[in-house]
Amino acid sequence: MTSTFHARISALSDAELIRYLEHFQDYRTEAVETALAELDGRSLDLSDEARAQIRAGLSQRDAIALAQLNRSFVAGLGPTTSARLARIRLITGSILAAGLGAALAIYLFATPGGTNPTAFEPDDSKKYLREMEVFGGKVNVLAAQFTRAWSGLWHGRNLAYTVGSLTLLLGFAFWFIATRRAQTLAGLGEDAIRHREPPRMSPEKPA
Repeated sequence: MTSTFHARISALSDAELIRYLEHFQDYRTEAVETALAELDGRSLDLSDEARAQIRAGLSQRDAIALAQLNRSFVAGLGPTTSARLARIRLITGSILAAGLGAALAIYLFATPGGTNPTAFEPDDSKKYLREMEVFGGKVNVLAAQFTRAWSGLWHGRNLAYTVGSLTLLLGFAFWFIATRRAQTLAGLGEDAIRHREPPRMSPEKPA
């Protein structure tokens, strides 16, 4: 990664390099460190005040990144990115196994009951629908049909399909959000920890 930054930054003109450092907040810490090294290599003038401002800005950004890293629920899944991703896959698999297992059990043990033995539903009657439309308008008819359809999702074998669908949705949502968060934290951790400038040692006084 450092070689990539160096190849890109070394291709900048002197004016572009100065503008790059003026907007250091928009770039990764490693890239800014490479730009500062390139600046020194070209013997370009940059005031000590500007350098101190860049260093302070990087330190502040790193502190914010570390705070985000410590607050994230993904950070508690492991000390490293690979460990977090492995734990995320394990949790996702557990969600899918539990939810789909429950859906299968519901499907196998549910009895196809709840139907009208006369095979007639009031909502299927055109006369009934017209009366509902007269008293409540089309909105009333649509609301009744929606309520009937929604209620049907939570009974019998339809409940198995509902639980299975919700399980797939929940498992995918958890995996997608947690994985992206872990990858984001990996980048924050690299900038905030690995590329953080070590403390300067005060020079020893001569004896």
